[in-house]
Amino acid sequence: MKNITKITLGLLFTVLFGYFALSSEQLFYAGQSIERKLAGLSVKSIKIDEGEVAYLEGGKGDVIVFLHGFGANKDNWVRLAKHLKDDYSIIAIDLPGFGDSFKKMDLKYDVESQVRRVNELINQLGIDKFYIAGNSMGGYIAGNYAIKYPERVTGLWLLNALGVESADESEMFKDISNNKKPIVLVQDKNDLQKLTSFVFQRPPYIPEFVISELAKKAEKDYQINQKIFYEIHKQDKNKVKFASPLDRGLAKFSKPVLITWGKQDRVLHYSAAKVLSQIAPQAEMVVMDDIGHLPMIEAPQATAKQFISFSSRN
Repeated sequence: MKNITKITLGLLFTVLFGYFALSSEQLFYAGQSIERKLAGLSVKSIKIDEGEVAYLEGGKGDVIVFLHGFGANKDNWVRLAKHLKDDYSIIAIDLPGFGDSFKKMDLKYDVESQVRRVNELINQLGIDKFYIAGNSMGGYIAGNYAIKYPERVTGLWLLNALGVESADESEMFKDISNNKKPIVLVQDKNDLQKLTSFVFQRPPYIPEFVISELAKKAEKDYQINQKIFYEIHKQDKNKVKFASPLDRGLAKFSKPVLITWGKQDRVLHYSAAKVLSQIAPQAEMVVMDDIGHLPMIEAPQATAKQFISFSSRN
């Protein structure tokens, strides 16, 4: 309780005096640090063959490895982790090409390459058995990891996962079919504000200094993000294709699978949840009303309870 009080007072001091004493960048990192502390997470990094990979680690118990979505980073899991840290050990990775991990334009970032890197990282960390979870692009990678290395995976958690070819066409994919720029490819502050409205059904409050700093990062990383987007989302005549679709591969994965989806997802149509639940032999499905593309941010406690219930039965 004393530690929480100290953190709360520190946050209050930042809010009251930060605009006068700190830059927007300093405020951003101060807020980020507080959120991590409240979730019991600390920042670490480890070197694999191609470069340094950053991750968050904390909690105790069975290990869950978290993989974020396109254009995101390890901090997408912080609010969820706060509700899991007492019962699970959490490792939230900055996938190569994103966040604080290495970003090299001469490398490939397709699903096969990312699965290989995740496995190399897990080997370096010395983890034998674990749950693997992913949102959006991270779900596509997590699913393919589980398919390739089933002996290492206790269970799979897919949250609004990319890579389901037979799902209904989402609003974003319809835009791509009409030759519009994918809304997840953010180039400036205006793009970021549009994306925030698009991915959330009920957008959380985001301070102006956070929007400003995220927009700066998006502008800086636009070139590599563009490269990664088109390597992950194969396109044929403006139609998105996948090199390793989950609605084929998961039929071979016999371990438990939890499928979580926000019904109001405009990025990836929620019909994909039913598709996957009918393909994976041991699948459970939860479709959340009034939730968009990022349930772990929009409804972290309810989303955490799904996994706690799922893992207790498996």
